[in-house]
Amino acid sequence: MSSRHANERAEARRRGRIAAREREAAGDQPVTSELVTELVTTPNASQPRAETGIGFRAAFRGSFGRIPFKDDLRALPAILRTRAFFVPLIATVATIVLSVQPDTINSNLVQLAVQTVLLPPAFVVAFMGGMLTRRGSWMLGGIFGVLTYFGSLVVGSAADLSGLPEGNPVGAFLNNNVANLSNLGALAGDLYGVAVSGIFAGAFAGWYGRFLRAMSPRPSGRDQRREGSSRGKGGGRR
Repeated sequence: MSSRHANERAEARRRGRIAAREREAAGDQPVTSELVTELVTTPNASQPRAETGIGFRAAFRGSFGRIPFKDDLRALPAILRTRAFFVPLIATVATIVLSVQPDTINSNLVQLAVQTVLLPPAFVVAFMGGMLTRRGSWMLGGIFGVLTYFGSLVVGSAADLSGLPEGNPVGAFLNNNVANLSNLGALAGDLYGVAVSGIFAGAFAGWYGRFLRAMSPRPSGRDQRREGSSRGKGGGRR
């Protein structure tokens, strides 16, 4: 076998190992040997398909796996110290602070921010948190589903909604949420709904992130150093 074909097969195996490590870091099942074999044996592995990752079909199949609930729960304190938690949290707090300022709730832009970030289902911030983490995306989605709901209660209680026209959807949602504070059954139903919708949004974001990384895996720092060292030595397989 020529040196070129040997290098192509080595590159395909390297990409398979990278995809397997990323799935292991996310807490999912490792990429099966069937997928790795497909990478190695597919003709023209060094053509544009190899440059974009392991291919759509293999990436789609490999992005699914079991959810390691116990491991995710143990990792939650560490996850809460990452940008996956702080970036959506900052977006949520900024929307709340902006909305309770005098007369700002009457602005169409502020209403759009409230509707996008705070009103259930809180898909935007749950998806944001899920995309920024490698594990526990479903937990972050549920957390932000509940946090944004309480944020909507703060805005509904502290902001002056009297300037909103009758029938305004943002005002109607906020008033309805605040009214449910006096009804424990309705409040419990709301909390359950926002938590479940947030969990699904976060889980979807986690799957989508794994799919994108499998489609276009980036070499780890160790692989980059190894490749650079090999190039520095002028080494190539014969």
